[in-house]
Amino acid sequence: MKYLIFAALLSLLSVGCSTESDNKKTTQFMVKVDSIAKTPFAALGDTIEIKLYGTIGTDGCSSFLRLDETKQPLKLDVTAWGQRVSSDACPAVMVYLDGKETKAVATQMGWYSINIHQPDGSILRDSIVIK
Repeated sequence: MKYLIFAALLSLLSVGCSTESDNKKTTQFMVKVDSIAKTPFAALGDTIEIKLYGTIGTDGCSSFLRLDETKQPLKLDVTAWGQRVSSDACPAVMVYLDGKETKAVATQMGWYSINIHQPDGSILRDSIVIK
């Protein structure tokens, strides 16, 4: 009998003590990348590092989610994603990509194309010479 009462109390505590709403809605969105930083050239076999910059959101309820990447020997397609969690109170801070980095290995000589997909359907393009 004691065990049954203890189990019932435990289940009530785990259900009834939540202080945050379980109905927080999370939305995902594509982040606009304003600029990238990278080297102008690389040698065959080098690791290419590309840093992305832009604004994710205008308050602390927004955050970086992920980078979707498609890598080919002479081409990189990247889409940056953010997320926003609904809340009654969001910290008053700007949230930035702050040089979020993607890497690729130069496996073929030539022009390495970088395509950053934007929320408005446009593409931010750049390239690196692989020698």
